[in-house]
Parts: sequence; structure tokens; C-alpha cells
Amino acid sequence: MMKPVLLAVSAAALAAGLASPALAQTCFVADPIWIAGHNSATTTLTTGVTAMGTAVAAQRSITLELLLSAMKVQTAQTSTNGEREVNLVSNTQQAVASTLSQVAQRRALVDAREQYGIDTGQGVNACGSIDLMNATSRSMGNVPKSGRETYRSLDVAPGKNTPIQEAARDRLADPTKTDSAVLFDPAASDDDRKKVIEAMAGMPMPKPTENMTGAEADVMMLRARKVEALRSPALVSLSAVRAMSSTDDHQTGTSAGSPLAQLDALISQYGGGPQHEAWSAGLAGQSEHGLLIELARMRSMSLSLRQQLIEQQARTSAVFGTILATQAGGNL
Repeated sequence: MMKPVLLAVSAAALAAGLASPALAQTCFVADPIWIAGHNSATTTLTTGVTAMGTAVAAQRSITLELLLSAMKVQTAQTSTNGEREVNLVSNTQQAVASTLSQVAQRRALVDAREQYGIDTGQGVNACGSIDLMNATSRSMGNVPKSGRETYRSLDVAPGKNTPIQEAARDRLADPTKTDSAVLFDPAASDDDRKKVIEAMAGMPMPKPTENMTGAEADVMMLRARKVEALRSPALVSLSAVRAMSSTDDHQTGTSAGSPLAQLDALISQYGGGPQHEAWSAGLAGQSEHGLLIELARMRSMSLSLRQQLIEQQARTSAVFGTILATQAGGNL
């Protein structure tokens, strides 16, 4: 019964739709079962679409979060890699700078040791050379003092009033003390050297006595002083010769030899003696600073020897001047 009614209604509606365009777009369903099914399908579809939209939205949100997390991770990795690269470059540069600094410091230490070290920068055999020069300087500087002491201790020294009998007795006591070779013998005693000089000088000049008158005493004193003055340059020179072979340097704890022995040691090292080859070989290993120091030492020694030569020439000139004065002066 329902189907014929439905068909009739549908046919009437179709006819009405054909007759009127406005009514052609409207579809009326009066079947409650169909309507219920349609509503159920619509609800199910809507629910599914809504669920799908919710799922899509959730997946989209998750996707965005994943993308954001991935971007954060990538940014962190990029920052970490950049930091690592910066640290690597910085550490490399620091290591290079430290290495270069250490190399420069060690090179500077090597250069300083080479220039100023005891082996290459202070001259050949620095300690031995310094000891040799100090000993030589002390010995050479002691010559005037030793010479004055010997000169003043002579019985014929100016101002002495040694009795003629005493001087004659001393000279006759040992005739072997008249050899001038004793003056150059380092093993000879000071008394032996002094005896030789006194024997070479002759007898002391007689001095006035209390019994002489004023004029006679004055004349005798003038003659004595003239003779003492004329032979004093020779006595000074002989005393200096004696001092050149003396080992007495008047300093406790020193072992300096005589000036002649010290000069022999200098010649042995610097003038072609037995030590000259070792000294020459040592020069090859010296730095510029060491060579300059060695040159300064040699110049210092040269000045010292030149000073000794000047003093010797002065004494020689005094002796020749005295001889000329004696010949030109005549008797008092």
C-alpha cells in the first residue's frame, strides 16, 4: 500500500517540478525509514569527517611539532658544529702560538747561552784565563813595591849611615854573593839578591863625624849626597830587576809566581808556547761575544806590558842621564 502512494506522490512531485522550475530543486521524502537511514548516514559521515578533521589537525600539529623539533635539533647541531669549528680553530691557533712562543724562547735561550755561556761566550778557558791575568796583574803591580823595599834596605841607599867597617865585613864574608845571575834566579833568597846589588854599588859613602869642623863636614856631606844621588838610578833599576824574579806578592793565600814566570805563562798561551795550540783551537768554538772578550783581554795585557816597557825605558833613560851628568858635572 505504501509503495503505490509513494510512487503517486513522486509522480505528482515530478509533474509539479516539470511545471514549476522552483519546485524542481526540492525533494521531499516522506519515508521515515529512509529519513532515519539518511540521518544516520549523515551523522556517521559527519562524525567520520569530524574525526578525520580532528585526526588531520592532530597529525598536522604533530607534523609541525616534529618539524619544529627537527629545526631546533638542526639549529642546535649547526650551532654545536659551528662552536666546535670555532673551538677547533681557536685551539689550533693557541697551540700554534704556544709552539711558536716556546720555539722563540728556546731559540733565545740557545742564542743567549751561545753568546754568554761559559764555554762559548766568555773567552777560551775563561776561569783559567782570568786567574792567569789576575796573577800576572798582581805580580806586575807588585814590582814597584818590592823594588822600593829592596832599595831602601840596601846599606848604600841614600840617607843611610852604614859604617864603612860593617859594610866591608859584609861584602868580604861571602865572595860568592857577587854573581848577577842571582838577580834572575827565582829560587834565590832576597838576602842573596840584596848582597849582589850592594856589591855592585860599592862601599857606602863616609859621613861627617862630630870632630869635623862645619865647612869640612858640609863638603863631605855634599860629596856623599852627590855620589848617592848619582848611583841611585842604578840601584832603583837593579831593585826592579830583583823584583821581577821575586815571588813574594804580599798577599795571603795567593800562589802567583814572579812577574817573569807570569810573563812566561802568558807567552806560553798567547805567544806560541805549549798552550798556544789549545788556545787557538778554543777560539774556533767561541761566539762573537767570546771573541770580543778574548780580544779585550789581549789588549789589556798589551797595555800592561806596554806600561812595564815604558817604566823600563824610563829607568834606562835615568841611568844614561846620570852617566852624562857625571861626565859633565866634574868633581864637587
